[in-house]
Amino acid sequence: MSSSGLPVSVQMKTTIKDGKRKEIHTMEATGNLYQRGELTVLRFSEPKEENDEASTTQTVKLNRGEMSVQRKGAITMNQRFVPGIETEGMYHSQFGPMSMLTDTSEVNYNWDKEAREGWIALRYTLVLQGSQTGNYDMYVKIKEV
Repeated sequence: MSSSGLPVSVQMKTTIKDGKRKEIHTMEATGNLYQRGELTVLRFSEPKEENDEASTTQTVKLNRGEMSVQRKGAITMNQRFVPGIETEGMYHSQFGPMSMLTDTSEVNYNWDKEAREGWIALRYTLVLQGSQTGNYDMYVKIKEV
């Protein structure tokens, strides 16, 4: 891959389950994939929401079974996902800062060089400002464009 990264399409599907309630969120974007040794970085701009003036750039770093997500823009967030360990982070939106606790059960990543596509699977429980918001199951499909 070049230093500017491999251009990729990103399809993200997040399923949130909280008791009997179930929500599904999907998103599509284009971005760049960088790989150096065991470190993989996926960077893309999220599609703007209707009322957002600023876009949000998301950077996903995968290294040795751990994942970190940084979002900067209309929403700012920094969170680590480490299977079997509860991690702390912060979420900043138009409503102000909120503390986050995540209990991650799964982080998986695969890139098929021949097919020029891959995926990320993430499963975790989220507590936002002391209230459990549900169990999250996120699947990201990445394909070279």
